[in-house]
Amino acid sequence: MNEVKIIKGSDIPPPPGKPRIIRPSRNLLWKNYLLYILVFIIFTAVLLIIFALFGFWLGSELPEPQTRVLYEAFFWMGVIYMAIWFGITIAYLVGMRLYVKSMLFIVHGHEIVVHKGIINKSEKHVPYRTVTNINMKTGPFDRLFGIGTIEIQTAGGKGYSLDETAEEKLEGIKVYREVRDYILTQLRQFQAAYGTVVTKEEEAPIQPIPDQMLLELKEIKNVLTTRLERMEAKLEEMNKQLEKNQKPY
Repeated sequence: MNEVKIIKGSDIPPPPGKPRIIRPSRNLLWKNYLLYILVFIIFTAVLLIIFALFGFWLGSELPEPQTRVLYEAFFWMGVIYMAIWFGITIAYLVGMRLYVKSMLFIVHGHEIVVHKGIINKSEKHVPYRTVTNINMKTGPFDRLFGIGTIEIQTAGGKGYSLDETAEEKLEGIKVYREVRDYILTQLRQFQAAYGTVVTKEEEAPIQPIPDQMLLELKEIKNVLTTRLERMEAKLEEMNKQLEKNQKPY
């Protein structure tokens, strides 16, 4: 049975040929928590500004008793809002912790296996024969927490940018450069072993085209050229007629 080793800290990946288990860093969890807090602060600040302006305008138009009722309604709306956010926050903190804990990346000599999910657990296999590019991505928050993402692009992806065509992502990797280099080494060894095999059909010499077929192809070319010239002449005549009809009287 192949030996399995978990890459931690700044360990340099061992020689290729054996499967390696890679887990995301805990910093991925703190990064997601920070993003959640920023979203909460920005969303709450925008709502407070809107309600403050609306309350100030409406309070100036209403008499004092109704203004007091309006402010009490705003207060209880704020309490309900904070209670809802508190429940969402607890669910997010627990769910994100379990989600990051469920992430597991296994690099084999012929494929990459990605495990993710809490309720719906997924196990995705990305064979090296379909891989077209390996990209390393580190955003501002990634650099803040010292982590990075390795994106695996395959030939079956759709779209024009790497984010749209990435078949799978290895997120929250602390030693992302070493892991990227290790995957590239495995990929190159796989391509060297299986990507340069020459079949008998490729080795067969190219048969020359018979003279009779060349003559027929030339005749077809001449016929097509003549028809195209006639079509161009007709189009030019039609354009002249249209220009003549569009002239003012």
